[in-house]
Amino acid sequence: MNASCQTETRSKTSERIYILGIGNVGCFVAHSLRSILSEPPITLLFHRQGLLDIWKNRGETIDLRTDGASDLRGGFDAELAAAPSDDENNEATSSGIKYKPIDNLIVAVKAQNTVAALRSIQHRLTSESTILFLQNGMGVTDEVDKTLFPSQVGRPHYTMGINSHGLNSTAPFVVTHAGHGTISIGSTSAEEERTSSVYLPKVMLQAETLKTTRCSPDEILQLQWEKLVANLVVNPLTAVLDCPNGRLTPPDMVNTIHILTTEISAVIQALPEMSARTKANFLPNRLDELVKSIATKTAKNISSMLQDVRAGKETEIEYITGYILRRAEELGLRCEENEKLMQKVLLRQEEMLKGERP
Repeated sequence: MNASCQTETRSKTSERIYILGIGNVGCFVAHSLRSILSEPPITLLFHRQGLLDIWKNRGETIDLRTDGASDLRGGFDAELAAAPSDDENNEATSSGIKYKPIDNLIVAVKAQNTVAALRSIQHRLTSESTILFLQNGMGVTDEVDKTLFPSQVGRPHYTMGINSHGLNSTAPFVVTHAGHGTISIGSTSAEEERTSSVYLPKVMLQAETLKTTRCSPDEILQLQWEKLVANLVVNPLTAVLDCPNGRLTPPDMVNTIHILTTEISAVIQALPEMSARTKANFLPNRLDELVKSIATKTAKNISSMLQDVRAGKETEIEYITGYILRRAEELGLRCEENEKLMQKVLLRQEEMLKGERP
């Protein structure tokens, strides 16, 4: 029988935290949660056997490096995230054994991989599950609902997370904490905030390294858009220019950035879900300052999009620039310069995926 079948009591299952996506963010969160005195049980979910084998061969530990100091932590459980076969489903049905439910899930996979990753464990998610989405971009939950949970009946609760820590990696399960930031978490609606479990946010708040803050729905919406604005400018520009974030701070970049933020601001000002008070925080000049501030604070960092391009991986551009372009189209607006920049990223991504350098 599949290892994901019920073997724990419901109370223990409710305390267990699963992490889907064992990249920089997933490893950082897992490592940080192990620092809590109560040490909640943590299961790392791997999407392929080869990566799980590497995990076992490397001693089943995560190495977090901060200011040159290495901190190894272990004690994690690990599973292969895989949808059950028809035979396993039949066996489970005939024997009356239920799959072990996942009550607390942190999703840290790339936005474009979310639906496929969640599909592999969809049979273990219920209306009692809480999913914390901790990734770049927007529009992911809409796609998850449309593809996996079209009915509200049985749909898990969602919590959104915005990470501003600077993280990079030189080897599997080795993460460098390059820039200290925060993780802001919150529900996107008052109803979701009222009905979601408080356990996962409570545990996140206890992990000192994460610097977690709890936000209201209005606050989390503003933070989501602020993070998206930063990603809309910093990520694609650094991916195209092949440079660290600090390259965007000199005067020669001011006009380029302003053209992008002006288009972005026009879309945000037309959003029906955002209040007039919140929209006032997204005028072009303020967005210019926001981008400059983030690029300055993270000057030595390599953006996640540039890391993906250099590694020959697919980027999250469709959920960053692609999202603002889709919203613009809905509102009858155009973001021509952002669209041109996206095409440059896609071209460079294609070249790197083919192993070519421009």
